[in-house]
Formats: sequence, C-alpha cells, structure tokens
Amino acid sequence: MKSFLLSSELNYNRDYVNYFGLAPGETQRVLINCTKYVKTVFLDSRIDNEETKRTVYKVGNFSLCHFLNNRSISKIFSVFYEEIVGNSTAFKCPIHPGIYYLKNSFGSKMVPAFHPSGTFRLSSGIKTEQKGPIVLELIWRYRVIRK
Repeated sequence: MKSFLLSSELNYNRDYVNYFGLAPGETQRVLINCTKYVKTVFLDSRIDNEETKRTVYKVGNFSLCHFLNNRSISKIFSVFYEEIVGNSTAFKCPIHPGIYYLKNSFGSKMVPAFHPSGTFRLSSGIKTEQKGPIVLELIWRYRVIRK
C-alpha cells in the first residue's frame, strides 16, 4: 500500500492562535503560535472519500486532554500523534501560550492496513469547548493506492 499527500490546508481564528501555517523557510513543518491559555481541547475529525462523497470515519468531541495524558486510550490517534508531533513538541493539557511545531507530512504509518484505495479528505478541527467553534483546522487531501 502506498499513500501520499496531495494538498494541505491550514485554517485558524485569532481567538487562541496568532499564526498557524508553515514555519518560515520550511515546507514540512507547521508552526502554531498559541496566544491564550487553553484548559480543554476537543477534536472533531472526519475522513471523506472524495470519489463517492461518503464519510469513511468520523469522531466528534474527542477529548484531546484525556488522550494527551494517556495516549494508550486510542491506538489510531497514538500513531497519528507520533507521526505528526513526534519529539518536536511536548503537548500537554492545559496548553500554555507559546510556539508549537507539527510535521506537515503524511506517512504510510498514518494509514491503517484496512484503509481502502482512493482519494480522501481528512479534516481535523480543534475546539476549546465541546459545543464551541473550531479554532484550528487541518485539512489533508491524500491518495491511497493498494498494490
């Protein structure tokens, strides 16, 4: 199985983040400038098949604070965390104002063995309240090819 990133889109509002984009002079590292103390963090994540327009995977209001304190809660998110965060940044809750880095790369380890072939859109939105607005959003379009 091969997987590769087709495009990425980074969005944010200025309530908690002053900048969310590529680190200056880099293409594979994303910089987040968090400007406020964040007590709770929730994730809305969804994978859509772009060819059939069907949702393949969806999770809402996943408590990232519980996960950051115990990454064994979710094996799928643990693999994703290791690939996108790795050793570059120590994310813990509460999140304090400061500069944080993520990898802007899409590795084959992030795609589970049961993932179907095709073109997909992964959208991940970060919220500070369960019913609050998305303050940070990462959208990746990617392709999976099975041999």
